[in-house]
Amino acid sequence: MTDWADNPRLTTWLAAQQAAFPAWSERTGQDWDFSIDSLDRLERLLRQRFAGWDEVRAAEEAEDPAVTVPAWYLGEVQNRHCGTAWHRNPVAPVHPDQPGTPFVQRPGDDEDEVPLSNPFTEIRGLFVRGPGERLRDVVTRYLA
Repeated sequence: MTDWADNPRLTTWLAAQQAAFPAWSERTGQDWDFSIDSLDRLERLLRQRFAGWDEVRAAEEAEDPAVTVPAWYLGEVQNRHCGTAWHRNPVAPVHPDQPGTPFVQRPGDDEDEVPLSNPFTEIRGLFVRGPGERLRDVVTRYLA
């Protein structure tokens, strides 16, 4: 069985996002330092760029860097501040209930009890949650 934390689908995706990050960063005109505070700027950028959940989902399915790089960035912030690591299904999902996009997860023995976060889900959630929910809440959940 292939490891969800170390497989070609994951490493290829991570390398593509890391390579796209400098151009994305330059287009945004902002400094991205992987701090928790930078998630407020990321949230504003996403809300300005996308009109709603459907538009984010379409960009995600098209593997548009306007959503894949921010998802990677959000995951990297979690990795650097919360002790998570990237994971991805080693094979392309064949059922809609199987995770298709990469996610971050803390290490642990009991997978049902280990906190995890899917940055794509969190970004889409910005457009359906109440106004009191913030992107930075993804990180503060781990730190509470």
